[in-house]
Amino acid sequence: MTSEITPIHIQLKKGEVADRVLIAGDPERIKEISKLLTKPKLLNTYRFLVYTGEYKGKRVTLASHGIGGPSVAIAIEELHALGGKSFIRLGSCGGLKKGQNYGDIIIPDAAYFNSGGTIGAYIENSKSPATPDLDLTKKLEEKTKEKGRKYFVGPIFSSDAFYKEYEQLEKMKSLKLIGLEMECATIFTIAHLRGFKSASLLIVVDNLIEDVPFLPVPKMHEMAKEVAVIALDTLVNFE
Repeated sequence: MTSEITPIHIQLKKGEVADRVLIAGDPERIKEISKLLTKPKLLNTYRFLVYTGEYKGKRVTLASHGIGGPSVAIAIEELHALGGKSFIRLGSCGGLKKGQNYGDIIIPDAAYFNSGGTIGAYIENSKSPATPDLDLTKKLEEKTKEKGRKYFVGPIFSSDAFYKEYEQLEKMKSLKLIGLEMECATIFTIAHLRGFKSASLLIVVDNLIEDVPFLPVPKMHEMAKEVAVIALDTLVNFE
């Protein structure tokens, strides 16, 4: 596959996106995280928010990617075409393991998904789980451990149908999955096909096994800004 595309949603020139990119679904979350950068510059507001600035002396881009596979596919295709080479998704997820609670971190080493949909458009009839870059994932784990955060490493499930997820809980339990979200499988698949690096750092905001309800959105933003330091420290030290 070729990455020679002309971005039409992120209306920037090649080079305005740094080679290190932190992405998150919610644009408000990206606004908050931008406060961690030195001289962040808002470069794009159409469809996706995009900032570029410096973190500990190195250029970093922050971008929102919206909800689900189709939206994140557009975002990372265009960000990669504009210069992105290493991506970390800072996301929220539902816990699928007993003992997971608000603010715990999940680092996926694989992402299962239902065949078809966005991924089916890239890899027809795929049945294997999508996987992140192992080196970048390992660096994320090391940095998370260094920061003293409670974390879990393992396979997750990426779903394109938010309000159908509860009907698939038994399937997820049988596969021994530890988290549920909506974008990682698409990100990992496209990264593999396009030849760039990707990994993910997920914050547990509810637990579907123990009936822990959703964390209020303001608290999610607060936790995301705190955990973003782990992702940014990993990105700027990853070559």
